Parts: sequence; C-alpha cells; structure tokens
Amino acid sequence: MEDAMKKIKIIAACIAVIFAVIIAMIFFYFDGQKAVSTKSKEIVVEVSGSASNVLDQLDKAGLIRNKTVANLYIKLNHYDFKANVYVLNQNMDLKTILKIIEGDNDYISTDKVTILEGYTIPECAKQVAKVANIEVDTTNLNDDQILELKTNKVLETWTNTEYLQSLIDKYWFLDQTILSTEIMFPLEGYFAPETYVITAKDVSIENITTMMLDQMDKNLQEYKDEISQFIINGNNISLHQFLSLASIVQCEASKPSEDQAKIAGVFINRLEKPMRLQSDVTVNYANQIKTVAVTYNHLEVDSKYNTYKYEGLPIGPISTVSKDVINACLHYQKSDNLFFFALKDGTIIYSKTYDEHQQIVKENKWY
Repeated sequence: MEDAMKKIKIIAACIAVIFAVIIAMIFFYFDGQKAVSTKSKEIVVEVSGSASNVLDQLDKAGLIRNKTVANLYIKLNHYDFKANVYVLNQNMDLKTILKIIEGDNDYISTDKVTILEGYTIPECAKQVAKVANIEVDTTNLNDDQILELKTNKVLETWTNTEYLQSLIDKYWFLDQTILSTEIMFPLEGYFAPETYVITAKDVSIENITTMMLDQMDKNLQEYKDEISQFIINGNNISLHQFLSLASIVQCEASKPSEDQAKIAGVFINRLEKPMRLQSDVTVNYANQIKTVAVTYNHLEVDSKYNTYKYEGLPIGPISTVSKDVINACLHYQKSDNLFFFALKDGTIIYSKTYDEHQQIVKENKWY
C-alpha cells in the first residue's frame, strides 16, 4: 500500500512537472509573439529571400521578441512573403508584422526624401518637390523645368505667413522670430537631416514638412535642457541663435569629427571678445552661392547673414543641423584659437593670432 502511494505521488509529481513545462512553453510561445515595445517607433526594413532570411532581417531590425518562437510560428502558419521595403513599427506584434510583409500596400515604401546635413531650404525644397503631389502646368516643359516649378511651389508654401503661423502654434521650437522680414527662409535650420520614407501614394508638401519638423522635435528634445542653459559672454542665447551658431559649424566642418567642437570653440571665442565671426559660409548664404573663393564683392553684400559686415551671430540658421553638430556646439573644445584655415584635403589648421593666420593662408592657400 505504501509503495502504491509512493508511485502515485511520483506520477502526480511528474504530471505536475509536465503540466508546468507545458504551461511555460505556452507562455513562452505566446509571449514571443508580442510586440517588442509598447512605444511607437517606425523601422524601415528591406525584406527578401527565403523565410529564414526574412526572419534574420526582422530580427536584425529589432522587430522580433523571440527568434525561436517566430521561426516556429512561421512554420505553423505558412506565410507567402513578398520582397519589398516595408515601414513597420516596434509596437506591432509578430502576427501583424508577418501579415504586412505578405505585401500590404499600406506599409510598402513608395518613395523617400533625403535631407542631408548642411542642406539649405532651396535644396530641401528640391528634394520634397521630387516626391510631393504638386500640380503644375507642364505644357511644353522638360523635366528640369517641371522640377523647378514644383520646387518654387514648395518654397511658396514654406514662406506662407498663415501656414508658418500654424506651425509656430504646433511646435515648441518655432516662434515669431522666424517671421522677421530680414530672414531669407523662415524654416531654415529647422528641418532634421534624415531620410524620410514615404508610404502614402499622394503625399503633400505639408505632410512631408510635418515629418521633417517632427523629427527635428525628437532631435531637439534630447538637448532641450542643455541648449536652454547654453551661455555666450555671460548671457543665455535663444534656440534660434543656437541653431544659427550650429549651422555655421555644420557648414564649416560638415564631417563628424573633433574639428566640429574645435570650430565651435573658435566661434565662441570670437563672440566673447567680441570679434566679428567673419565666416565665409555666412557670406555664401547671404549671396545664395556655394564657393570657397569668396571675393570682396561677395563680402560687400548688405545682409544680416553676412558676419563680415555685422557683429554677432547671423540673423538665422544657414542650413540643416545634425545631432553631431548640436552636440559639438554644446560641448565645444576650449582653446585660445581665434582663426582656422581648411586645407584642400579637409585638414584644418588653427591659430591664435591674425599674423599667424595670415602666414598659414599664404603658405597653404589652394583656391
């Protein structure tokens, strides 16, 4: 009788263990199908090849909670994946993602807008014009002429006071400063450099503008407190002024490197002297040209962007600004340097005095 009871207990224990394992496996299986995050974050992923390749691509993109579960789920449900570029989200569960990549047109990337670091508003407008749904009269026009017309339409939208006011009301980092009549392009410096993936078939200028400003919002949120406490010559500067400084650094040293922080330091030194910034890139912007060979005629342009003619920062930003440059300006490298000169290969030579600088230019000028 005692042996029988022992056997019953052993069997019961085994059943309990098996049951617990089954419950754990069921939990593991269904938990592995959940979204990797409750927060919304769009992820662009190119899907192609076998089911195994697709699984690897999704896993690498950070869209799968558990690769083993996903592999089993795919085998049990027989999906027919279609190769394409999809715009997915981290808050999507496994079932939703796998259903989408069977070819759901609502999530297939139809186009993209690439905004580079250092782009000016006219350059941004041209990229938007290539993608946005813009109606123009194309009679007897070639492709270049059509693009120019569409680009002008974008620029018209971005200088429309009523539209700009609606953006000021919506975004914390925009204010009435951008409406100054002396500012060339009100939204200059406020678009985040990024590749924007388009899924809508008929995307408007306003749709893309919102995408770019939303990304800038995300970029600036990360540095909001630091920027608000940024001081030059004992005074806090506005976000608009900070972006003006950052855009000059962006154009003077576009490649992410220690030179960005060094150049920011040079400009801070000049502002605190005070000395005029005398930045060639601001003269280029004032003249709406891009050249390394700035002439005396260029320097004479009467514009609040011309830092040879006017003291302090330019009236507004002169280009898009990357997160690298924002960070470089916030953590600029302190030195006694007041001048710098860029060699043809991009190497930058710094100097403390005007005489030193003139000697460096004399020995190394290449344009």
